[in-house]
Amino acid sequence: MASTKRSPHSLHLLSFLAATSVLGVACSFQVDASYERSNVVDYDSGSSGESEATGPTTTDGGGTGGATSGGGIDFPPPNPPPDGNTSYTHLCGAGCMSSESALGCGVAMNPDGTPQVACQIVPTPNGASAQCLTPGTFQAGDPCTKGSDCAPGLGCARTGSSVGSCRPYCCGAVEACPEDTYCAPAPMADDTMNAAPLSIPVCIPATECTLLDDTSCPEGLTCTIVREDGTTSCVAPGASGLDGACPCAAGYLCVAAFKKCLALCHTGGNDCPEGMFCQGGANSYPDGIGVCVK
Repeated sequence: MASTKRSPHSLHLLSFLAATSVLGVACSFQVDASYERSNVVDYDSGSSGESEATGPTTTDGGGTGGATSGGGIDFPPPNPPPDGNTSYTHLCGAGCMSSESALGCGVAMNPDGTPQVACQIVPTPNGASAQCLTPGTFQAGDPCTKGSDCAPGLGCARTGSSVGSCRPYCCGAVEACPEDTYCAPAPMADDTMNAAPLSIPVCIPATECTLLDDTSCPEGLTCTIVREDGTTSCVAPGASGLDGACPCAAGYLCVAAFKKCLALCHTGGNDCPEGMFCQGGANSYPDGIGVCVK
């Protein structure tokens, strides 16, 4: 079951702490909060394949920290813009998604307060395109076949089996998702024109898991922190080990200050390579969890 979260702090402030800790100062690490998960087809299922997702959790030491992986974290997103660590806007097709009034596309509202036209991301052979369309009525979690089936603010992504479901867009700040969900790219349900369906950033339910214990995840996945409040979920691991470029393999996490992988460890344990010790203290880590430093 989900544990109580601690109050989140600034990712960028803790990035500085991460840098000083690597230099031998006893302070917290900060991990990056956005990562690309396009190699995982079924986010809701907690498995890479085509199944459906389960419930969320936060780490016992949850607080700030950002999306860190108990294993593979994919930081930053592919082809990131300058703000690729905090935003997936480059996957959202610009256009009406670039505006603060994106949900309503600047038009009149219906009597029930919903916009008559809303911004939806649609697939094209040249990439995603954000367009003002008549919105649907399907709510978050409802099955869908195309974005226009969904209510304003929701996109249709394939997050379970081969069926799409309406999920909140998270084109701006990755921490804008509702509690116990997290922002990650998922294949567009209605993209039949591209060999590999285009991905859109949507809020995905987190799956309960325990850092450094991948038996808590479906086979092939690893447990990671996916939000700066310490929320954990199962994700597909990367390939890099100690000091490698992100995304990181199981048992490693990506430190925002350096964009490289450090080993997760049990504080007070003997998990670290020779000449290194386990440094804990980040608010997003559960009690007893840290990273190996010299």
